[in-house]
Amino acid sequence: MLWGNYAKSKVKLIDANKHLILKSGHPSPLSANKGLWFGNKHFSGANNYFKKNNMPEVLW
Repeated sequence: MLWGNYAKSKVKLIDANKHLILKSGHPSPLSANKGLWFGNKHFSGANNYFKKNNMPEVLW
C-alpha cells in the first residue's frame, strides 16, 4: 500500500510479480478530502489478494 506521492515514488523498487501494489492519496485530512483516499478499498483489496493466494486475511 503506497499512500501519498512520496510512497508512490517508490513503486519502481517493488517487484509487481511478487507483491500486490495498491496506490492512493495520503490519508491525511489535506488529501483525503480531495477524493484521493476515501473509497480506495485497499483493505478489502488486500484481503481479496490474501484469500486468492491462500493466505490469512487481516482483521483491519
